[in-house]
Amino acid sequence: NGLQSRINGLLQSIDRRGDFQAGAAKLDTFVVIHEKAAGLFHLLKEASKKMVVSSGRITRVNSEGKGVAVTSSAEQALVQFLTTQEAALSGSHRRGYLNLELRLLNHECYSPLDQLGFVLLTGDETRMYDRPRVLENSGAETIIEEFHAPVLPLSVDSLKQKGFKEILSGILKQSVLRQPLIRATDSLARARLMFGSGNDDTARVITAIYTQMCSFYGDAFLYPLIESLGGMLTQQAPSKEPQLPFDENVPPHDLGVENFFWVSMERIHSAIKAFDRELWAENRAGSGRVWDILKDCEDVQSIQIARERRASFFMELERKGNEAIGRALETLSTHIRWILVTGGESMLATGGNRILHHITGQSGGPYAVPAGSSLDA
Repeated sequence: NGLQSRINGLLQSIDRRGDFQAGAAKLDTFVVIHEKAAGLFHLLKEASKKMVVSSGRITRVNSEGKGVAVTSSAEQALVQFLTTQEAALSGSHRRGYLNLELRLLNHECYSPLDQLGFVLLTGDETRMYDRPRVLENSGAETIIEEFHAPVLPLSVDSLKQKGFKEILSGILKQSVLRQPLIRATDSLARARLMFGSGNDDTARVITAIYTQMCSFYGDAFLYPLIESLGGMLTQQAPSKEPQLPFDENVPPHDLGVENFFWVSMERIHSAIKAFDRELWAENRAGSGRVWDILKDCEDVQSIQIARERRASFFMELERKGNEAIGRALETLSTHIRWILVTGGESMLATGGNRILHHITGQSGGPYAVPAGSSLDA
């Protein structure tokens, strides 16, 4: 019949309702209960300053300070008892909240990818540079058994099979790209309410949430996606020689790199900028984002860990992007050479000089430089 048992019963009743909505409702319930309990203990401590137990009866401390020694000792014992009970209750709530928060955030990030029919691979545990290790409650250390979010990267082979169009209409839609960011900002707001602001515990929890999001958005989502985009390019030129001159009434040759490749890379670039703007938000005071919360906490270690994780995330993205764009440039070069060399030789072998001379009044191949031109060196 105690407060903790009533709270446990309430949380268990939410569990029976199922899936994501129940998880979000339970997290909100954790926050509300935590705030109400903190308010209750605050009122009890304030009341203890005015009403104390002395000699088996309740005595009000008068303005003359009579009986100060007895009442002061009783008051200190009562406040210490209330502080101990509040710490035990808060510690239990925070442990349950943190594990559920990280677990639900992980599921909400991966769920849209799975619902769209994209294959996820089993992988290693997420790389956590630092975890919320200890909460200090009345001088006693309580270890938080934190949920370790698994990394389930997108299958590169499956992405290649789907092709550019299905990727653009699926996981690269703006609504799909923004959904994990919305969930993460909600998690940051709840964590700040649950752990307060300006303390080391809050800094470690916020760092854990940000690290988990970097792991999902990078290792599981964008890294394999960029790799698959580069892998879908056809670097080898066609074996058949091009028919020159090209017909101007048909769409121009894509030179082995479809337009959808550049559209996909542009959307990924926009998604990366949104990720940094919505979660990190450096120099945006009062934003309630990672940089703002860690700055208020003044935890140097957590700030350093978060900065290193952010730098690692963007460095790997840059490397993957450079590889994909480099592959696209090599593909363009291969196809241009195919047109210039193979096409030129084909035209020369089939009377191409006469055709071009008749069309353009020039000779010497399909891309011959006119005599006397500034390019004729």
